[in-house]
Amino acid sequence: MNCALLKLWDLQPCIDAAALVLTELVTNAFQHGGGEDITVTWSADGTHLTIQVEDSSSVRPVLRTADESSESGRGLSIVEALADKWGVSEDGHTVHCALVLPKRGA
Repeated sequence: MNCALLKLWDLQPCIDAAALVLTELVTNAFQHGGGEDITVTWSADGTHLTIQVEDSSSVRPVLRTADESSESGRGLSIVEALADKWGVSEDGHTVHCALVLPKRGA
């Protein structure tokens, strides 16, 4: 993950959550999206840091329930827990999420 970009944008408080979300989304793209042609896009506005991960698979990612003995299946649950909102594009190629930015002091 490019922590330098988040530092440049003065978003240090978001680095840990962004790193975990990005790791989960990219891992899913490699494991379930064919592992080729993965694109990561970052953007920030006054309220949210948005992360998008696009892969070449048209199979829509699905939020699963994993029990404590499962070795996988928690990625989107982690994204859902950390993100203010998340979703999947209609064509199934892109998963996006938005992390709330900390309020800036006056």
